[in-house]
Amino acid sequence: MTGDEVYVILQGEGILHVDNESSPVSPMDVIEIPPGSIQWLENTGACELAFLCIVDPAWQVHDEKILE
Repeated sequence: MTGDEVYVILQGEGILHVDNESSPVSPMDVIEIPPGSIQWLENTGACELAFLCIVDPAWQVHDEKILE
């Protein structure tokens, strides 16, 4: 991702992985994701993990790179 991203955790619990760091997340956590980072969010709780992702500039498909 080339833009700035902010995640707001709305419900559930998980672990946010950003590059080589991992941090637990829970409701009302606000996390800034640096541009160009490799990130993924892992649900570790008993319920669904829901979050709001704010992206600036607006997300576009050519900005995304999915690694398998």
